[in-house]
Amino acid sequence: MNRRRALVFAATIGLGVGSLSHANRTFANTKPIRLVVGFAPGGAADVFARMLAQFASQQLGRNVIVDNRPGAAAIIGADHVAKSVNDGTTLLLSFAEALVSNPTLYRSLPYQPARDFDFVCLLAQGPLVVAVNKPVGVDSLDALLAVARKRSLNWGSWGAGSHGHLLCEAVNRAYQTQIQHVPYKGEAPTIQALLGGEIQIAAGSIGGMRPHLMAGTLRAIGTIGSVRSLALPDTRTLYEQGARDAAFTTLGWVGLVAPKGLDAAIARQWLDLVRAFFAREETRRQFLNYGFEPRVLDAAAFRKLFDADSITWAQLIRQSGVQLD
Repeated sequence: MNRRRALVFAATIGLGVGSLSHANRTFANTKPIRLVVGFAPGGAADVFARMLAQFASQQLGRNVIVDNRPGAAAIIGADHVAKSVNDGTTLLLSFAEALVSNPTLYRSLPYQPARDFDFVCLLAQGPLVVAVNKPVGVDSLDALLAVARKRSLNWGSWGAGSHGHLLCEAVNRAYQTQIQHVPYKGEAPTIQALLGGEIQIAAGSIGGMRPHLMAGTLRAIGTIGSVRSLALPDTRTLYEQGARDAAFTTLGWVGLVAPKGLDAAIARQWLDLVRAFFAREETRRQFLNYGFEPRVLDAAAFRKLFDADSITWAQLIRQSGVQLD
């Protein structure tokens, strides 16, 4: 971790940790606390939630469990939390897409994040990495564009309307290419299709892609964001390579939200818990393995990020022409 990023990280976790000794006075409700995840067990969101649940259980001396409610692009889990009692015992651990993309992608969305949730705290942010399989034989954006102008290429993602899909459309729009998008049902089958040659390009999490990048079976074209990822420090960003569209610089994130009307004292205690959680080297290491770097933001700063990203994602989705209902 370079000095500037180390100082930023220290600032994000340095406040509030000492108040954990008062947590149980705030979390007065004796019901189990549920961290709802809109994905099946085994993925990054589930892993992050289980790590946080175990830590929170230890700190609070009470049961904190992970409640997996997968399906429909995380809509099922998010809708469940939006309609839950706002007593502090039900929270949603969510990736950005379920909150900032779905309102534009789905006209009949049963919840509205800006209206139905209180934003508790941001945990971390992380980029995607764009990769190609070995037969494509390139490792830069310019070289990939040269190939794309000579022959047909397929770009896979974990679903229509996903960040991976929008990246494909952004490349076509910015560079006048005609790369074909192919949606899959999740990141794992997307990566397997890339390895197997069904597609030639894909965008995915660093956690999912890195083992294959290290093995040499996939080649990185670049990462999303304006600065290089600590998890792939030798891989240039697409921004470094001249890509300026917002799709190439907008990072993914993971955060906690709760049903509207959460007691402000409970939100502050969750912020303290999360700061203490990231003070542990093991937590930071595990998140970095998935390509996520700690960026703990309080409720107000998290809501500001959500508002800004919602505008960005709505514009990207409308430019792509994607509509899922």
